[in-house]
Amino acid sequence: MKRLLRSTQSLTSSLAAFFISISILIGIVAFTVFALAIHWSEDRMGERRALLDRDIAVERFIGGETGKIKIDVLTDAYNDLSLVPNEYRQFLTNHDTYLGEVEMDHLQISRMVYKGTYSHNGKSYDLVLLSRIDNVEFDLDEIVYSSLIVVTIVSILMCIFGTVLYRLSIRLIEPLNDIAKQLESHSGNSESEFSISAEAAEEFQILTERLNQYRTDLNLALKREQAFARYASHELRTPLTVVKGANKLLARKEQSDFNQRQIERIDSATSQMITMVDALLSLVRYERNVDDLPLRQITSTELETIVSDNSIQARDKQLKVRLEVESLPTLKAAQPVLNMVVGNLIRNAIAATAQGEITIWVTEQQISIIDDGPGLNATPSADGHGLGLLIVDDLSQRYEWQFSLTNHPTRGCVASISFG
Repeated sequence: MKRLLRSTQSLTSSLAAFFISISILIGIVAFTVFALAIHWSEDRMGERRALLDRDIAVERFIGGETGKIKIDVLTDAYNDLSLVPNEYRQFLTNHDTYLGEVEMDHLQISRMVYKGTYSHNGKSYDLVLLSRIDNVEFDLDEIVYSSLIVVTIVSILMCIFGTVLYRLSIRLIEPLNDIAKQLESHSGNSESEFSISAEAAEEFQILTERLNQYRTDLNLALKREQAFARYASHELRTPLTVVKGANKLLARKEQSDFNQRQIERIDSATSQMITMVDALLSLVRYERNVDDLPLRQITSTELETIVSDNSIQARDKQLKVRLEVESLPTLKAAQPVLNMVVGNLIRNAIAATAQGEITIWVTEQQISIIDDGPGLNATPSADGHGLGLLIVDDLSQRYEWQFSLTNHPTRGCVASISFG
């Protein structure tokens, strides 16, 4: 029952089946109770009739009658046990008093039997009454007929109550199922509105209105976010392009070693900023249809470029960055997105490592960056540095990747992106 009631879609039919079962059980119980009540009431009526006939029989025996007398068309009275028929005498010989119905299955008859005593002129006499109680009791057909009347009335009432319950369940449950189906079918579509039957309960009407309001607010927020990212990325591109162009003009002239290193750092930072803007713009463009993006195989040249662009700080710290490619993955992510994800992990690894090397291990199912830093336990925050890992985590969720940051058994940390 708990499993059936767990889903609202099957709750209406489950309630109907449960109510039908209860109705059948109640009908059986009502039939049984009614039949037993009739039988019990007939026995009590027969016993009371026997007690009334006893007083009449005592009066007539005291008046001078003896042996067997007929009280009425149903009852015979005896003041001598030897005159009582043999089939009833066995119930009387071992009892001083007796009152009850005796059934003779082989004769298919039943009698109400009474045994007692009365006194006359100082002497005590036995008194036996045999009443043909089966002549006034209901026979089997009458009991079945009357019981069926009761069961029919109960069934009609149960059908009425069941119909009312079914209509109430439809009014209370079907609107919820309808809303659930609309939520499932409208997934990812923030512009479609929810609808509900006008006959649904007032609470469901309010729920539908609020869902439509929340969906409208969400749609407006998404549009504002997309517009902001689109305009912001456009506005950022122009100054970044100017900076990159001016930096290239400076690189053409003869510069000292110090100035040349600064020019390279400016060029690297500008490239990273352009990559980040491209990645954010691609998120705005593709965040609602990631599944529609084409699969592309990542090349070794692309990975080497990402590693080279994000390893300038490693050269300043004299760290070795080693790229090991076992197999190349196939992804839906654009080049700026992959550059942002892997580049953030590489820069975090370089920032956490004072000496040693950074290993980038690439397989078809995973990219792992292993550093020689102090590990997570010794760092101020296990979540990494600043906005970088938050962006990585958000992009991983968006592309259904699994991002993890754990301690290496013998080195520092392992940051992994799993694509499977």
